[in-house]
Amino acid sequence: MKLKINFKIKPVLNYILVILATSLGITAGLVALPLTEKISERTTFNLLTKDEFYSSAEYYVSLETTDNKEVEETRNILFKRLNRFGVEKASIQKIDQDSTTTTLRIVVNTTRDLGFVRELILNKYNVTILEKKEDVDFFENEDPYAYLNPENYNATEWEKEDFRNIHITELRTTDQNYSNFAIFKTWPNKQGAFSDFLADNKGDYVGVSTDGSVIPYLVPLEEDNLFAVPLPVEDETQIEAISILYNSGTIQTNYSIVEENRLEPQIIEIDHIKVSIGLFISLILVYLYILLTKKATLEMLAVPFLATFLTLSIYLSILKFFNIPVDTFKLAIIGIIIASLIKIVSANDDSIFYIEGAFLVTLSVILLFGHGYTEILANHLFPLIVLSKISLIASAWYINKVKRI
Repeated sequence: MKLKINFKIKPVLNYILVILATSLGITAGLVALPLTEKISERTTFNLLTKDEFYSSAEYYVSLETTDNKEVEETRNILFKRLNRFGVEKASIQKIDQDSTTTTLRIVVNTTRDLGFVRELILNKYNVTILEKKEDVDFFENEDPYAYLNPENYNATEWEKEDFRNIHITELRTTDQNYSNFAIFKTWPNKQGAFSDFLADNKGDYVGVSTDGSVIPYLVPLEEDNLFAVPLPVEDETQIEAISILYNSGTIQTNYSIVEENRLEPQIIEIDHIKVSIGLFISLILVYLYILLTKKATLEMLAVPFLATFLTLSIYLSILKFFNIPVDTFKLAIIGIIIASLIKIVSANDDSIFYIEGAFLVTLSVILLFGHGYTEILANHLFPLIVLSKISLIASAWYINKVKRI
């Protein structure tokens, strides 16, 4: 008599998957909990807040114009620079005007380096392309820095407005190393004329003048459609600032900073521990109320509740794992928005496409036209929408597997 062993691999795999999913969910929840000091002896998982990184300053900028249009254009470009650099809060106001000048007061409150913020305000960063004078020879000149002297060049018609974009990237150099270059991309209707300009200067130097400071560029003998000017810069933040200065528009009027002062930073202080506990209790009470009033069954509420828990737990765990600084007051806003979105989506299966589409369109509009805190909030919410969708699918799968065990 043979003993038959009825062993099925599928139920065992289901058990293993459920156990793994439960372990991952519990781990994410534990890491996300407030006051989770340590999971191991060597690794800490504390939430890194932006509070201690904030600094504030004011700058008084004198514009050599009284034309309201020029003043507004200058104001818009300066505001665009600060916004692109990620300054959380910035205000620019016209406070004084006499017969020849206009004074702007710029106030910033940010976690970004104030040194770079000042450079974004101070520099016009107007770019012109120069052509070496015919009677100048850099190789036989007694001055070893003659190629940096703007007096050794003639002005040309080529200015920053003739280029649709100035892109900074790393390129391989002749010594097989990598260095940063500014690639000047012309407008399509000016590509031919600029190619002719470079062809006329093959094997010779042209200069790229930025506010009077010249960077020499040796036009290669072989035909090359890439006008890439070397940048002697390695710091990533400095590269970011230079890219913003290149591509934020041209300031026509001359100006200068006449006064600057450090201010007490404005910090929206919220106890994120109490907020986290309050949100969790509120979530439980809301779902409990819906269940007791019989507006939904336990099965209908289980999936969105678990999905909300997973989404927020994974989000907070990522912030802690990678030490991503965050404004604590935004955590409450994000928690409310995600919890509401998940509940609305789970209760309206027939309208999921329209709900999620409308939300994504709204966030896209905020990213395009928003600034400061609203833009930062939208940047956080975009990946959270994807994460919440995955959490809803995973929660439905998990509950279905648990019911079958």
